[in-house]
Amino acid sequence: MIVNKLISRSFAVGLFLTAPLAMAANQQVGTLPAHAAAELLSQLDSLQSEVRDLRGQLEQQGHELSQMKAQQRDRYIDLDKRISLLMSASAARQNNQVSQTNTSVAPAAIPATLDAKKESLDSISSVQLAPIALTPVSPQARSAYDDAYSLIRSKQFETAEVAFTEFVKDYPDNTLTGNGYYWLGELKLVLGKPKEAAQAFTTVIKKFPGHSKEPDALYKLGIVNDQLGNASASKSYLQDVISRFPESKTAKLATSYLSGMK
Repeated sequence: MIVNKLISRSFAVGLFLTAPLAMAANQQVGTLPAHAAAELLSQLDSLQSEVRDLRGQLEQQGHELSQMKAQQRDRYIDLDKRISLLMSASAARQNNQVSQTNTSVAPAAIPATLDAKKESLDSISSVQLAPIALTPVSPQARSAYDDAYSLIRSKQFETAEVAFTEFVKDYPDNTLTGNGYYWLGELKLVLGKPKEAAQAFTTVIKKFPGHSKEPDALYKLGIVNDQLGNASASKSYLQDVISRFPESKTAKLATSYLSGMK
């Protein structure tokens, strides 16, 4: 739009600049009448002022576009670092998780500290969850999980979100389902859906107590609650990680995060 205006204004300036020559040629007069020259000069000055204004708008828009590109680049660099760290932290657990078989767990096995956080979780999700009995992972489930996980590696986050949503729906009770909910939570968090992320992380804790992803899910719930403005709940989750899993890398992350909170 602005470029078209500039072209139109430039064309108009050209007409005004050539007008005196054309008039002089037609009238065979060396100079224009004083009032005509003054009017043309006034119009030319006005057009030049408009051109300067349009050029300033173009420069401003160019600057804003450069800032948007830089912010988008920084955002994806940050996402890339987060995903790389997450994949590194979980790589050592993947092989052991395949052979893991869990038996049914009584509701009493859920950590008591979760009850203290019920109020903050109720504002995030009203889904009622309970521990479930798990079955060994089937070849079909393993294939579906690997396909969904490969989408995270290739940074196709929206597609990965859909894939893991389908995975936990199609395979609700195998030994990889807890992992599926965890990665679904990570994807929701990356895609700017903190409340949905909290639902996924809460599912890991309540439906799969004792799961290898439980420390990570608690840590992420601390981060999500902090983002949602629930500072007390956030600190409770982070302290829970530190007290229950003191030797884990997640506990170190929780300690670092707590130290940065006001």
